[in-house]
Amino acid sequence: MATEIDIFGEFAPAYTISNEDQRWATTAIPNVSKVLTVAGSGDQALFYKLAGAKIIDTFDKTKNARAIQDIKFVAIQKYSLREYNRLLFDLYYADDITTVPQMQRIMPFLPAQTRRIIMQPGNNHILGAGMDVSSYPENVPTEQEYAKLRATHKRAFRFVACDLYDLGAKISGQYDLINISNIFDYCYDGKDKLKILHDLAQHLNIGGHIVYLPQNNGYWYPGFYLETPTLKLDYVKTLRDKDSKMILFQRVR
Repeated sequence: MATEIDIFGEFAPAYTISNEDQRWATTAIPNVSKVLTVAGSGDQALFYKLAGAKIIDTFDKTKNARAIQDIKFVAIQKYSLREYNRLLFDLYYADDITTVPQMQRIMPFLPAQTRRIIMQPGNNHILGAGMDVSSYPENVPTEQEYAKLRATHKRAFRFVACDLYDLGAKISGQYDLINISNIFDYCYDGKDKLKILHDLAQHLNIGGHIVYLPQNNGYWYPGFYLETPTLKLDYVKTLRDKDSKMILFQRVR
């Protein structure tokens, strides 16, 4: 009998295409070398790669985010941009993504752990979150960007399967930027957010940023700061571009 999968847990469906403006979000802060970003649809890491980041690590609560991220990595090497688009469209609608014809060429090249995620019993419609690729064509690479990714994206991004609340304890090293997407829109009260910001700030270089891209306006951050004997994290400003918004926190010491 198939194993029951918690649709809100570690095998929740992942996105096949981001619903955030990734070209803007990944270039809003220039000269970023080392990044930690939510995996999401895999587009965040790809666009940070295009923006020039040298080291890009990823995290997500759902392991299926690793699946789509690694699928995109292999697909970029194996398929034309037109075929890549078709693959993403078909993956979104597939109950069992292993039945998608283009996946036959991809599966042997995926990391073993990613293949196990895809084959997890009961893990059906694993890439059905959000909308299909046709809804956000702005987050599909151009031909020039696709060629650049094919030439430079030679190793799958490191992935940590982890809830944002526990992330600070699961990572090591220092980053120039940590992208938490819009995760603060859900599930966390003020006390939890302070704990998360404190834990993540410990992994920022001095001058580094935590970026939060809210999709609701339920919280007010101007004037916010977090200070301990070992660090200080300040709200800096809110950037806006068309319908997108980015709240910036910066480690100042």
